[in-house]
Amino acid sequence: MKYIAWILSLLNIYFGVINFLNVVHVLDDSKYSQGATSFFAILFLVMGVAGLYYALVKKRYRLALIIEVGPWILALLFLLLNMLTRDYR
Repeated sequence: MKYIAWILSLLNIYFGVINFLNVVHVLDDSKYSQGATSFFAILFLVMGVAGLYYALVKKRYRLALIIEVGPWILALLFLLLNMLTRDYR
């Protein structure tokens, strides 16, 4: 279980860094809006670091896994709400 927590932590941090680089215009490959990309950057970086902290320092792997799955659920909900409220004309 601890290896899954580490892998998910590193994956979340990776996605957070990629989204952060899109926000500061180092990369320009994001297909989402600037607000959504910055939300994803903050969400994945903060929860990735928090999950890594609980996995490595506190040795609470179950809590780390719950924290690591959180950004994926929140990102999907954010995208769903974003798609429902936008005008695509």
